[in-house]
Amino acid sequence: MQTIYYDGTFEGFLTLLYRYVHQQIPIDEIIIKNSRLHSSELDLFSFQISTEIETAKKYYKYLSSKLPKEVFRKIYLYYLCDSAEIEDALMRVLRQSYENPSIWYTLDLDIVKLNNAERMFRREKHRWLGFLRFTELPNKVLFAKFEPKFNVLPKLWFHFVKRLPNEKIIIFDSLRKLLFANSGKYSRLLWADGFEVEISSEIDTFITLWQRYFKDIAIPERLSYERQRNRLPLRFRRFLSEFT
Repeated sequence: MQTIYYDGTFEGFLTLLYRYVHQQIPIDEIIIKNSRLHSSELDLFSFQISTEIETAKKYYKYLSSKLPKEVFRKIYLYYLCDSAEIEDALMRVLRQSYENPSIWYTLDLDIVKLNNAERMFRREKHRWLGFLRFTELPNKVLFAKFEPKFNVLPKLWFHFVKRLPNEKIIIFDSLRKLLFANSGKYSRLLWADGFEVEISSEIDTFITLWQRYFKDIAIPERLSYERQRNRLPLRFRRFLSEFT
């Protein structure tokens, strides 16, 4: 088995699809890894694909002419489902769809895998709409840090900009090193390797207020850690003010 890494960008994802779908390179003996989620330790059995911007643009345009519109709109969504590792399933379906476009509407095992990843992505996005916590930094910027299971930030930021139109906002996905910044007038999504912000209750007194509120409303006699974990999994808690 050979491990194939791509750089985690959408252009890198499209370059990968072009190489192994359009150019018909065999995919049965490869494992695909997103280097944003997995460290790329290259050896004799691994290979890093170089992202080709122009190739990605041309292939994206090609897909728009070949795929049904509702399917083409999901290509970017499948890219965002990065931790589901559905790249190989998508490749197989794309290959077959050139000859049999109706495969997208069947119960083929790869289609089922893609549909399941899409549902999990939408659930993860919905959860973070409620769980994302902002802290006010000394420069009056609202800052939020999180590590979602999927790459939901590109589909998440607009909700908060719409709700807080007059605020300066930074949202940082520390797992993928992906950052969204909004100045109030301009918005930008960018890769930010090395970016870190330390948060403490001394910076934002609302952290202490959240913790006190959370403690005061609790009913010790009815405390159930099992139910609490079911409703609020542990992976979310280190990013919530009331649990830190």
